[in-house]
This record gives sequence, structure tokens and C-alpha cells, in this order.
Amino acid sequence: MVIKVAVVSFAHVHAPGHVEQLLRRSDVEVVGAFDDNEERGKYYTGKYGLRFFKSLDELIKAKPDVAVIDSETSKHKYYIELLAENNIHIFCEKPIGINVKDAVDISSIVKRHGVLFTTGFNSRLNPENAKAREILTSGTLGKVSMIRVRVAHPGAIDKWFKDWSEWFTNTQYSGGGGFLDLGIHGADLLRFLLSDEAIEVTGIISNFTGNYSIDDQGIAVIRFSRGTLGILDAGWTQVLEGLPWSPLEAYGERGSLIRTELGLMYYTRDQGGWVKPRVQGQQRTTLDELIDAVAKGNPLSVTVNDAVKAQEIIEAAYRSSSEGKAIKLPLT
Repeated sequence: MVIKVAVVSFAHVHAPGHVEQLLRRSDVEVVGAFDDNEERGKYYTGKYGLRFFKSLDELIKAKPDVAVIDSETSKHKYYIELLAENNIHIFCEKPIGINVKDAVDISSIVKRHGVLFTTGFNSRLNPENAKAREILTSGTLGKVSMIRVRVAHPGAIDKWFKDWSEWFTNTQYSGGGGFLDLGIHGADLLRFLLSDEAIEVTGIISNFTGNYSIDDQGIAVIRFSRGTLGILDAGWTQVLEGLPWSPLEAYGERGSLIRTELGLMYYTRDQGGWVKPRVQGQQRTTLDELIDAVAKGNPLSVTVNDAVKAQEIIEAAYRSSSEGKAIKLPLT
């Protein structure tokens, strides 16, 4: 079965990668792309040899099975509603909304129309993360007292965002800066690794470089329902070439787990030493999963509910930083 896919906007820096990923699949036909920035849209459709849709109506008339939304975050809800009304399944870049209210509205739209929906929380599909979750939730380390995730790059230091990607640095379009952009990955990963929900968040978010008029780094301390403290640091201010994109540490009553450039390892007092577990499987993406779900009925690892929960954690951190106090969850 060939799945017809359309692209909505090339605003996001991940859009070219999504197109290239789709073009590599023999079971996908990329029917074309729409972009409200005609210059940008024609540049990328020309680069990849795709049809350029002059309007979203024209895209909808092409009857794609799936749409990939890579627009500015502020435009997600508008596109999602139009696509869902036409029974088109949706991959939407993260964060799905500029704030929690936006994300909740999107959740309601998706559920009302019964379309499949996912977002780019690819960390869940990393085989090392799946193994880490298995170890942490099995009780091998005992009750987990603390876990730390870092998701960062030097984007603000190196001034990555300009021209077509400059919208990342404008709250009106992005909803937030470096901490929202990357921290939302970490928020979802913490929920996934612990299989638990956050109940309180304390955050400190700032503009370190001053290169953009938006936050570029932040830290959140997250209390989970079973007592684990999660530490999430994220942003555009960390020079860490050569290390994994998302280093990991977890500490329990009987041992510890870490991931470094050497891979995933864990220690328990019972074993008396460090073990490098066997990690099986290959990295996949949530976009791959959505294609397979439409074609074969396979389940999705990331749902719209996960997108809302991660956004709640991040918004609570922003509120905490602004108000100088811990914020209780849920927000909705």
C-alpha cells in the first residue's frame, strides 16, 4: 500500500529532513507541499522535485492520507483543524502549540475528528532509551530518587536562527525560546523513562547570550508522583560536540544508570560492577510510525495526550521562573 503524504510549510528547520526521509520510503508518495511563504515553498519544492500547492485547498484536493506540518508553531492549530476536518492524518512538529491552551485545543480537534496524530518525540524510539525505561521501571535499581536529562545545542551561541528560521526567536510565532524548543523533548523523555506523571515544577529560565530577544536556556526541577525528582536542562547555549544529544543519569536505592558517549551502562550493588546491557533495534521516528499506522494499523508510541502533558511541564517551568514559586500540575 502506498501512502500519499503532503507537506505543510518548510518553516521548521526539520522540514527538509522530513521530506528526505519520506522520499527514501518506497511505500510513500509525496504528492506535494504548501507553504504560505511562496518563495520558501517554491525553493524547497524545486529542490526536491515536488509539486507546489498554491493553497491549502489545493493540497486537500490532492487527497493525501497524511500531512506533515512543519510550520511556525503559532499556525499549527489552524492547519490541524483544516486537515482533520478532511480526514487527513497528521504529523505535527513539536511543540504542538504555543502554550498549553493551544495544545489542549489541538487535542480536542484531533479527537473530535478521529484522525491519527503524532509529534516529533523521537527519543522514545531510541533503543537505548527503551532499554533504560525497561531497567528503571523493572525495579532493578530500586526506587528511583533522581533522574537527569539534558537536551541542548549551541544555537544561540552560534546564531543559528536567521532568515527563514528567525521565527524561532519570536515568541509570537514560537511560543518560547530555547527551553521550549528543546526542553519539551526532555519533558516527554522523563515521563517515558519513569512511566510516571509530574505533579510539581520549579523552573529558572533565562537569556544567557543576549543574541536573541528570547530565552535561550533553562533548568526545571520536576517532582513526579512516586517521589522521583527530575532535573531537565535544555537550551541553545551548550557547546557539546561529540557527546550524545541527550545525556542521561538516573539514581536509585540500589544502583545507578548513565548514558555517555560510551553508551548506556548501569550499576547495582548486587552485581558489584557496571554492566553494559544489550540494546536491540534501530532508531526509528514517529513520522515512520505514523506512516506504518496508516498503512498497517500499527500503534503509535506518541499521542496527542503525550504532547499536551509535555507542554504542561514546560509551561509550568516558565510560570515558575516568572512567578518565583513552584507550580502544581496538572495545569488543566
